[in-house]
Amino acid sequence: MKTKLNGILTLFLALVVQFAIAQTVTGKVTDASGEPVLGATVLVKGSSNATTTDFDGNYSISAVATDVLVYSFAGYTPQEIPVGDRSVINIVMEEALDAVVVQAYRTASVAKSNVAATTITSDDIVDRPNASVIQRLQGQIPGLTVQTNTGQPGANSLIQLRGISSINGNTEPLIVVDGVPVDEDAFRTFNPNDIETTTVLKDAAATAIYGNRGANGVIVITTRGGKYNTPLTINYSAQTAFTELIDTDYNLYDSQGYLSLENRRGTGRGATLTQAEIDAFTVNTDWRDTFFRTGVSQQHNLALRSGGENLTQFTSLNYTKQEGSLLASDLQRMNLRTNISGKSDNGKFNFSTTAALGFSKNNSQTEPETRNNAIYFNSIFNANNGLPYFNPNDIDVELENWVNTLQAVYAPYVTLDNVRLNGNQEDEIKLILGGDASYKITDKLTARYRIGVDYTSEVGLRYADPRSGLARVRASFIGPDEVEGFQTESYFRDFRFNSNVNLGYATKFGKGETDRDKKHSLLANVYLEYVKAHFKSFNFSQTGLDPRTFSPGNDGGAFISDNLDNDEFVPTVGSSKASTGLFSYFGEVDYDYDERFGFTGTLRRDASSRFTEDNAWGTFWSVAGRWNLHKEKFMENATFINSLKLRASYGTTGNDRIAGTYYGALNNTRTLFTTGISYADNQTFVRSQLGNTDLRWETIKQANVGIEFAMLDSRLRGTLEVYDKKTEDLFFSRFVSLVNGVSSQNANLGDIQNRGVELGISYDVLRANNKDQLGVNVYANVNYNKNKVLFVDLPDGIQDNGTNVIQVGEQINEFFVVPYLGVNPANGNLLFEDINGNPTEAPTLADRRLTGTDSAPDFQGGFGINLDYKNFFFETQFNFMTGLSRFDFNQQDYYDITSLGLYNLSADLERAWTPTNRITDIPSLDATNSDPGVTSDRFLKDSDFLRLRFVQLGYNFDQKLLDKTFLSSGRIYVNAENLITWSEWLGSDPESQRLSEYNRYPTPRTISVGLDLNF
Repeated sequence: MKTKLNGILTLFLALVVQFAIAQTVTGKVTDASGEPVLGATVLVKGSSNATTTDFDGNYSISAVATDVLVYSFAGYTPQEIPVGDRSVINIVMEEALDAVVVQAYRTASVAKSNVAATTITSDDIVDRPNASVIQRLQGQIPGLTVQTNTGQPGANSLIQLRGISSINGNTEPLIVVDGVPVDEDAFRTFNPNDIETTTVLKDAAATAIYGNRGANGVIVITTRGGKYNTPLTINYSAQTAFTELIDTDYNLYDSQGYLSLENRRGTGRGATLTQAEIDAFTVNTDWRDTFFRTGVSQQHNLALRSGGENLTQFTSLNYTKQEGSLLASDLQRMNLRTNISGKSDNGKFNFSTTAALGFSKNNSQTEPETRNNAIYFNSIFNANNGLPYFNPNDIDVELENWVNTLQAVYAPYVTLDNVRLNGNQEDEIKLILGGDASYKITDKLTARYRIGVDYTSEVGLRYADPRSGLARVRASFIGPDEVEGFQTESYFRDFRFNSNVNLGYATKFGKGETDRDKKHSLLANVYLEYVKAHFKSFNFSQTGLDPRTFSPGNDGGAFISDNLDNDEFVPTVGSSKASTGLFSYFGEVDYDYDERFGFTGTLRRDASSRFTEDNAWGTFWSVAGRWNLHKEKFMENATFINSLKLRASYGTTGNDRIAGTYYGALNNTRTLFTTGISYADNQTFVRSQLGNTDLRWETIKQANVGIEFAMLDSRLRGTLEVYDKKTEDLFFSRFVSLVNGVSSQNANLGDIQNRGVELGISYDVLRANNKDQLGVNVYANVNYNKNKVLFVDLPDGIQDNGTNVIQVGEQINEFFVVPYLGVNPANGNLLFEDINGNPTEAPTLADRRLTGTDSAPDFQGGFGINLDYKNFFFETQFNFMTGLSRFDFNQQDYYDITSLGLYNLSADLERAWTPTNRITDIPSLDATNSDPGVTSDRFLKDSDFLRLRFVQLGYNFDQKLLDKTFLSSGRIYVNAENLITWSEWLGSDPESQRLSEYNRYPTPRTISVGLDLNF
């Protein structure tokens, strides 16, 4: 009996040992084509024991026989495999049947998607030094134009999709972050490292369901989240960047050349010097070196993600400090994000919450670009125009000279004094909250509720220190014992709320035992949405600051004059408020047959608070169809084609932001009055606005045909889109009789059209089967767009803006100028072409004509190459735009001889016409018509460009070395942005949507180094 018991115990012990002793399980994870899957997660189910696959798809993990291994990777179906007695487990991952494309309020599988949409992942924008995520999108999405006017850190960019869809209204896409619509101009306080995917929805099939907000396309941003059954992973990334001003090609005078010119012309300091003294002059200042610097920036990002059976989380912290290349321009930003998602045990209830809090402090120095009254406030102006023979180190002496004489020649010293004493800053708090909950009532019926809040609070502070030169001069105008300086503080809060209720039905029908075998599928959704927004602001401005008590941001150290007749020091205050709202109900139906073909229809009704009750409601709709040709029998022999889809759509969207800004044109349907001055200086009420009760939406009708393809074992992938987009009922200001008390009234007066073609393509030249082989991918995208004014209900069908026009049958804002012919060799005057084609020295407004050019690109896009070899990686991105023209008013100033002795000039003037130099491109310095009184195309310049936008070289740490450390992966890299630009444009930066260039803060060149570590 004892022997038998011992035998049983021995057998039991052997079984326990067999199942309890840990063993090492190794294997390889590949996809269906046999390619290794890098970064797949291998997890011991129910534990934190996990690893990831290396470059070759290999993994190694410690497990016991009773364990279950969970294999997962984005875009693939997770697999659970019991360990048992196996020490080697190889896995083939299958693409998830629900691999999706973001399609407005829902997602659709790739095979069932009907919309024109482009998605880029975090890999396409990560590690870039731009503070703004919007700038990171430039050149990466066909049809999307991103143009930045300034190098100010965190500055807004103009985003346009498929051309200019409105003239006075909003032209930028709706931006949705995790289901929450947000302000398109508020991304300086947003952390780009949080982004998982960015999808741009383009055609009416994708945007009509957004109704009045989908007129200009939609950008859907999805931030990172945790994954179920995944242990805690930690990512830390850091980056240091250096920014610098890109040189211009203006041929400016040095000190000797400028003084010699002054000497010859008998003006300025040069008139008082001999040629020998000029030749011996040693000071030669480039004021750009004084006002610009090498800006040093840094950012640190910490992210934690994990997931259990029913709950996941993602948390990130970010700190960014970015110095601009211009003195006193910088951005500091701190961000916190927490994303949580969960589900019930039975999977019927799902929820997610997103919370992002950001704070930014932005300092800037330049005034708004202007050609008037800018010389003492605009650092860019003085960097470009300061005289080369002045020494910046003499600021204290020369500033006093200006205080005593007020000569504009000393402007660089005044502005440099502003930089060191005065300030202009904005502090912003940004909060984006989102919630999403759904419950599966039955297998086919699901209820869902989404809620979102976009809250912005901003405090602005602008001040002129009473000790600054400008303040002291202003004080001298008041009295000998007065003080000056000013401080302006402003505050606003912007609260936007979005609520959406959805009931969805999905079913499959037809022959087949299981849903997977049934070929017909039907999806239907109905929605109810409510949007409300409130804006409140106030400000005060105090003039007269006491230098003994003044500190920026306090009560101003106000000094009140004893002179009761002088209200110079009485503070001014102001406030405003605005509210707007939308109420909408809408629905969609989607049918699919065997993933071969299908259609989608959407219908939406919107009510906007901007219009009267008769015009408040707008109806928007779309229809779309697709045909997956590669699944047809007649394509069976086309083995080189892996997928081929044909799509077509037509629909309408609306734009109720007819005045551009979110809170613009809220009361244009009402006749408004204000206080004014009447006869004998008596106060009275006067009409300030003539209301238009017929005011209504701008409506966009768009047709789109698209082809998606993949061939040659999916090495070649791409999309081709052709679109025709027409905007009707454009918002314009029309003239009315002054009998009404005003001279204009806002109305819907015109139509415009945008037509274009988009192509996006990617080709794997070489595919690496392991890390020791070379992998090469090339890609390109290009968009052609042309706009045309179809109808304008204005006198003579034209709106003359002086240098450009809006005219029926022509491009929007096409330049309208007199042709410049060159220099008259007989007398050195400027020659122009009159309306009859004859040369003239005295052009008139009647001689202007259309040029066929504007400031919007005809062609734009990007291309590049990605290389991987061993542990090294290399990437380039080129951007280009063609068909752009702009006025170069900087060059015009450099050629203006009347500025001699005040500002620097171009050394091109040495080629000026003289009796002995008659054949030249520079008119006589004494030309009698240098200011002809009408704008010509002399300084209208081509601003086409090709730019090496981004280049990156990096190294992934060897996995064998990391196995001996606490790191799971890591890499280092070096980046360069705006490295080289090829253009005929003479300034630093040819990229801008503005009609003219004048002392603009240019986009800098940036070099950065970074480190990414995963634990």
